[in-house]
Amino acid sequence: MKVLFGMALRQTAGFVESLLRLIGLNWAVPDFSTLSRRQRTLAVNVPYRGSHDPLHLLIPSRDITS
Repeated sequence: MKVLFGMALRQTAGFVESLLRLIGLNWAVPDFSTLSRRQRTLAVNVPYRGSHDPLHLLIPSRDITS
């Protein structure tokens, strides 16, 4: 998540905690110091898959507010 969205580590932890809460899971998110230690040895490679085709974004009408 950190690499994918380009967020700082503390932001990523809060983001993941919010996602878990939204989907109703009561899972613990590791604290910042644990994540920081683990991050040193974790190698993540997110390849860029660009496209020349248009992007189709679908938004349900119930999510559009006026």
